[in-house]
Amino acid sequence: MTSVRPQLSPGVIDKIYETVSDPSQWQAAIDQVRVMFHGSAACFVRSGPGLASADVINANPDPTYQRRYIDEHAGRSDIYTDALDAAPVGMIYSDRALIGDEILRRSRFWNEWMAPQDMYGGLGSKLLASGPSFWFLDVQRGRNQPAFDAAEAEVLQLIARHIARAAQLGRRLQLAQALASGYAHVPFGVLLVDAQLSGVPLNGVAEEILMRRRSPLRVKSGTLAAADAKSTAALRQLVADACTVHDGVAPGPGGDLLLRAGEADEAGIDVVLSVGPTAGTEVSGFLRPRHAIIYLHQTSLALPGGFADHARKLFDLTPTEARLAAALAGGLTLKDAAIHQGIRFSTARFYLHGIFRKTRTNQQSQLVALLKSTLPLIRRG
Repeated sequence: MTSVRPQLSPGVIDKIYETVSDPSQWQAAIDQVRVMFHGSAACFVRSGPGLASADVINANPDPTYQRRYIDEHAGRSDIYTDALDAAPVGMIYSDRALIGDEILRRSRFWNEWMAPQDMYGGLGSKLLASGPSFWFLDVQRGRNQPAFDAAEAEVLQLIARHIARAAQLGRRLQLAQALASGYAHVPFGVLLVDAQLSGVPLNGVAEEILMRRRSPLRVKSGTLAAADAKSTAALRQLVADACTVHDGVAPGPGGDLLLRAGEADEAGIDVVLSVGPTAGTEVSGFLRPRHAIIYLHQTSLALPGGFADHARKLFDLTPTEARLAAALAGGLTLKDAAIHQGIRFSTARFYLHGIFRKTRTNQQSQLVALLKSTLPLIRRG
C-alpha cells in the first residue's frame, strides 16, 4: 500500500514558504508535494477569468498540455471546476466523492486532459476564493496506483493550509513591493507611521525631507517630531485620529498640517503634511497594529526645474506659451514676462489669450492658481 512519506513534510513546508519571497519556487514546491504523496501529477491552479500561464502551476509541466489547458479550458465551464466552484473553501475532496467516478470518466475534460496525463485518482483542496476566482490544489495518482486513503487526506489538509497561507503572504508582499515601487516615482514624500509616530519613509522624497539639515520635520529617537512642541502635538493628534476606530465603524480622517521652517531661516522650506488612515474598518496582514499614512509636500515660491515643460505637456501649450505661462506662475507681470522672454508686450498678450483658451481660464490670477495647483504632479528626475 502506498502511503505519504511523513519525513518529507518539514522540507516540503519549508519549500512552500520559500515561494513567499521567490514565486519562481512554486513549481518546485508543488513537485515536492507530488513526490510526498507518490503522485503522478500535482498542480496549484487559479480558476476564473483572464487565466494566464502563471496561474497554472504544474509539478511536471508539459508545454503542449499547459497551452492546451489555457486555450481550451481556462475560463470555461467544465465538470471539474464547476464542482469546485460550488464547494466550500478549505474542503478536502477526492475526484470520486466530488463528482462521481462514472460521471467524471465520461466527461470531455477527463478524457482529453486528465487521462492522457495519467490522472486516474485525485485528492485536492479548494484553498482560496476571491470574487469570480478560486484557487485549488490537486494531486493525482496514475492508472496502476492505489487510491488515496483517509490518513493521506488529513496530511493533505495540513499541506493545503500552508500553501494557502504562503500564497496569501506572497500576494501581500507583491502588493507591498508594487506600492513601494510606485511611491518611488511620485513627486511627494510618503511615510507610514503608527500612533506613537514611529514609522518608516516609503520613498526617497520623504527621506530627503527628513534628512535635510533645517527641515521642519525630523526623526528624534526613532519617532517623528516637528521643529516645535506645538506642531509635534498637532501632528500626534492627527495621526492618533487616523489610527483610532471611531464608534466601531471606521478610523478618523486625519487632516492637514503646515510645518514652518522658521521666520529667520531663509534656507528652510515649509512642508505641508496630509495625514490619513491606511484602511477602513479592518487592517489586514502586515499593517497590524493600525497605521496612518502621511503625504509630504514642500512649499516654495520658486517653481521647480522643468515647470515650463510640465505645463506644456499638461495643457498642450507651445514652447513659447509654456515659457510665458511659467514666468507668470513664477510671479512676473505680463510686461516683465514679455521682457524676460524677449518679445513685444502685444505679442505676449496674443500668446496669453492662447494660454487662456487651452487652460480654460479667463484671467491671469485664475491661470496662476491653476498652474500652481499642478505642482504636486511634477515628476522627479
